[in-house]
Amino acid sequence: MSLKNILFTLLLFSVTLGIAQDCPVFPHPQNYTSMTGEFYFGEMVMVSTKDLPMSGQDYLKWYLPHDLKINTLFVAEGGDVLFQRLTNAPPDSYSIKIDKKIKISYSSDASLFYAFQTLRQLILKNEGQYYLQNVTISDEPNFQYRGMHLDVSRHFFTVEEVKKYLDWMARYKFNKFHWHLTDDQGWRIEIKRYPKLTEIGSVRAQTLKGHASVDPQVYDGIEHKGFYTQKQIKEIVAYAADLFIEVIPEIEMPGHARAALAAYPEYSCDGVRVPVAETWGVFEKVFCSKDETITFLQNILSEVVELFPGKYIHIGGDEAPKTAWKACDNCQLQMEKHNLKNEEQLQSFFIKEMDKFLQGKGKTLIGWDEILEGGLSQNAVVMSWRGIKGGIEAAEQDHMVIMTPGSHCYFDHYQSDRKGEPLAIGGYTTLEKVYSFQPIPEELRADKQGLIIGAQANLWTEYIDNFEQVEYMILPRMIALSEVLWGTNQDYATFLNRLETHEFPRLKEKKANFSTAALYMTTLITSSPDGVEVSYETIDPAQKIDIDLKSDESLQLKDGNTVVLKKTLRPRWIKIKAKTVTGTTQDTSSLHILQHSTLGESWTITPSPSTYYPGKGALTLSDGVIGARPWNGKEWLGFNEGDVQLKFDLNNKKLVNDLNISMLSAPSSWIYLPETISLRYSKNGKKWKTLESKVDKELMKISLGKKTRYLEVTINCMDNIPEGQNGAGHMPWLFMDEIWLD
Repeated sequence: MSLKNILFTLLLFSVTLGIAQDCPVFPHPQNYTSMTGEFYFGEMVMVSTKDLPMSGQDYLKWYLPHDLKINTLFVAEGGDVLFQRLTNAPPDSYSIKIDKKIKISYSSDASLFYAFQTLRQLILKNEGQYYLQNVTISDEPNFQYRGMHLDVSRHFFTVEEVKKYLDWMARYKFNKFHWHLTDDQGWRIEIKRYPKLTEIGSVRAQTLKGHASVDPQVYDGIEHKGFYTQKQIKEIVAYAADLFIEVIPEIEMPGHARAALAAYPEYSCDGVRVPVAETWGVFEKVFCSKDETITFLQNILSEVVELFPGKYIHIGGDEAPKTAWKACDNCQLQMEKHNLKNEEQLQSFFIKEMDKFLQGKGKTLIGWDEILEGGLSQNAVVMSWRGIKGGIEAAEQDHMVIMTPGSHCYFDHYQSDRKGEPLAIGGYTTLEKVYSFQPIPEELRADKQGLIIGAQANLWTEYIDNFEQVEYMILPRMIALSEVLWGTNQDYATFLNRLETHEFPRLKEKKANFSTAALYMTTLITSSPDGVEVSYETIDPAQKIDIDLKSDESLQLKDGNTVVLKKTLRPRWIKIKAKTVTGTTQDTSSLHILQHSTLGESWTITPSPSTYYPGKGALTLSDGVIGARPWNGKEWLGFNEGDVQLKFDLNNKKLVNDLNISMLSAPSSWIYLPETISLRYSKNGKKWKTLESKVDKELMKISLGKKTRYLEVTINCMDNIPEGQNGAGHMPWLFMDEIWLD
C-alpha cells in the first residue's frame, strides 16, 4: 500500500460534529494549544510539494473525508498546506500548526504518519462544511515499544480481520503487533518444510463450550480450523509496514506445543501422538529438549525469519511443565551432556540455543518472563506478564523489558461486572485501571529505568470467537493504553470526558463494537456503624438516579443516592434496583447483598492482599457481595504469599453456630482452594480451642455451636501448583470474598 493510499484509508475515519472544546486527539499530544479561529477548506487548496515525500495531483483526497469536494493545486513553495522535514530531531517527533495555513513538520516517515493520525482527528464538520480549529501541536511518544497482541491460535481470524486490527492500532499510534501464531489449540502459520503442521496442527475436532472452570465440561462438536499461507503472511506484514507497525511473530516453545506435536509426535518426549487440544490450560505434552527437536524448531524459525523482516522474534517460553522432561531419557542425557543441574537449567539451555540461532539470523529473541529461570543470555528481551517482578528482575540483569502485567494489560479480562458482559477468562481490568498503568515501576532504580522500552496489551482468545468481540474487548481500553505509552495519561475524568465527547461518536460512525462500561453508574459500598451503605454515582452530575426500595421495607434511603443496610441476626438476601432517569446514557443496576450479623465489620488480615487484587480491602470480606463466577476480580481479595490469617473480635461473648467462608476455585487462572482451615476461638483471649477442617468446596461452613468472643482463622494454602496445571511450580493464588457468622 502506498503512502497516499494509507492516508486516504486512515483519514476517512475522522468526522466529528461541532466545535471541539478540548483536545479531540487520541493519544493526547505532548503539547496541545487550541486557538481562536478556524481553517476552512475552500473550493481550491494549494499544496506545497517542498519536503512532501509523495506526488500526485489528488493529494488532499488521500487523507480528507471522501465527501469533501475541492480542487487541489500543487505548487513548488508556499500554499495552504506546507511541509517541513526536520533534521536533528527525535525520530518520531512532529508538529502541526493550523493558523490560516496547515504546516506539518516531521522528522521521519513514521512521524509524518503520526501527524496525519492526529490531523484526521482534528477535522470537524458544521452544516456540511469541513474545517480545522486553529491549533499548535508538538508531539512525540514516550516509549519506543507500543504494542498490541492478538492470539489467533485459540480462535482463528481472517486476513481482513487482522488488517482491521492493525487499522485500529495505527489509529492510536501503536507500532508493534505481537502475533500469537502457535499454541496447544492450533498452529496457524504455513511452514513449507513441515506441511503437517498446518494439515494436522491447524485443525481441532471441537472446542470447549462455556468456561473451563465449569464441571462437567461440554464441547460444541464443531471442527475449528484455519491457518495463514506464507503469501498471506507477507501480505499482512506488508500491510502493517505501510502503517509503520512491526509484526512480531510468536512461535511457542518448549511448552504450549500440543498442536505441533499432534502433527510431529517424534519431537515430544514419548513419541505418542495426541490430538490438537480442545480445551484451555497447560498440558504436560511439551517439546523434548533433544538435539533433533532443537533442529526441528530452528528449521521452522529459518522460514519464520524470512517472512518477518522486523527486529524481534517471540519464542514464548512460558508455562512449560517439566514432568515429561524428568521422565525422559533424552532430556536427562542432555542435562548430563551439558552439565545441567535441573530441568530449569535445561529450559535455559533450550532457550539459549534458540537465542544463538536467532542472533545468527540478525534477530532479537523475546520471551515471557519465565525465560529468566535458570539464566538467560544478555541479548534476549523479557516480556513481563506475571506482574512487574519479572520486569524488575530482568532490568536489574540489564535486559531490555516490555511490561505487560495481567493486572493492567490483559484485555481478555472483564471490564464491567454487569451480567450482560460476554464470557471472559476472568479478571477485572477496567478502563480506569488501564489508564492508571505506569510501565516503569517505582521500585526500579533510576539507572535501570531506561531498560523498560515500553508495554503492550494482550488479547488471548480462548473465549473470543468472533471479531466483533475482539473489538469490544480492545475498545476503548487500547485508547487508554495509547496515552499510557505516549506518556500523556494524566487525569482520568478528563480523559473519559474527551472519550465520550469526541471518540465515541467516531466509533459509532465506524460501526465499531465498543464497550461503554466506563459510562455506567458506579456502586460504592462503605462501612457504617450499623452495617454498610451502598451509594450510586454517575459520571454526569446532571443524571438523576432512581433507587427502588419497594422490594424490602427494611431498606432506608439516605441523601437520595445512598441505601443503608443494617446487620441482621440471621443471614438473608436483599436485592437493590437502581436506574438513571435523566441524561443521554440510560443505565440500570441490580445488586444482590447478603445481610448478616458482621456486615460492615473489619477482619484483621495478615498478610495484606496483593495490590493486584485488593478488592475493597478488609471490607471485601464483610460487604455482603458474593464474588462472581466465572470470576471478574472486583469482589475478591487475592493472596499469593502463602498462608493467610484472619482475626475478629465480637466485642462480647456471643453464640456462634457456624463460620462461613466463601472462596474461589479457578485452576486455569492459578486460583486454588486452600488445603485446610484452622479455627481458633476463645471467650477471654487466654484459653483457646481449635477446630481443623479440610477444604473440599468453595463455600466452607465450619460448625462451632459455642459462645465465644475472639476468632482466629488460619487458611493453609498449597505450596505449589501441581505439575501439568497452569503455573505449575509457582505459588497458587487464594481468592476470598465474604466471611459471615450464623
